[in-house]
Amino acid sequence: MKDNKENCPHCLAELQGDPIPEDSQKLYGATHFSRKIGLYDQNTDRTVKWMCPDCKGEWNFKGH
Repeated sequence: MKDNKENCPHCLAELQGDPIPEDSQKLYGATHFSRKIGLYDQNTDRTVKWMCPDCKGEWNFKGH
């Protein structure tokens, strides 16, 4: 299972959230939730950026 250790590119805050209950980790494909916030664009119907919950900095979503 993948852990999702990640830091904000602006303030370097830790973005790995609380642990996912072990019996649900396979469904999520990860061991921990993420704290980063996905910013969704209704016109393109997808997440277009991420936002840090601490500093509110934004960065581009890679995965289109």
